[in-house]
Amino acid sequence: MFYLSIVATPLAIAILFAMAGFWPILTVAGIEVIVLGAALWWTMRKTKTRELIRIDERNVVIRKIHPDSDEQHEFSRYWTQVKLVHPAATNWPSRLVLRSKGRSVEIGSFLTNSERDGLERRLSEVISAGK
Repeated sequence: MFYLSIVATPLAIAILFAMAGFWPILTVAGIEVIVLGAALWWTMRKTKTRELIRIDERNVVIRKIHPDSDEQHEFSRYWTQVKLVHPAATNWPSRLVLRSKGRSVEIGSFLTNSERDGLERRLSEVISAGK
């Protein structure tokens, strides 16, 4: 319904121009509608991405849910380290990584740098409180 309400106005204008003799406008309007539909589909698909972090007395479990896959990483709470990796270039985002016994997983890749900093502090507090 949302897509139809957005597409109705440009298509109506394109049809009016086509009736006035400017028929090539229908091609441009058609491409516009297709590109808009593809962009909305891609955005709606990305909103289904989730990362769940569960911390209990013994383990830290990270579950990454994507539209196509579902992966789970489990670390011993005692050995888990939270690292905020700052990039060499200033324009690149930092990376938040959980490490344990030679394994690592990046979390929060969709967060802003300030949100990643806050998550790093909070995870460090919670994980170290149980050691």
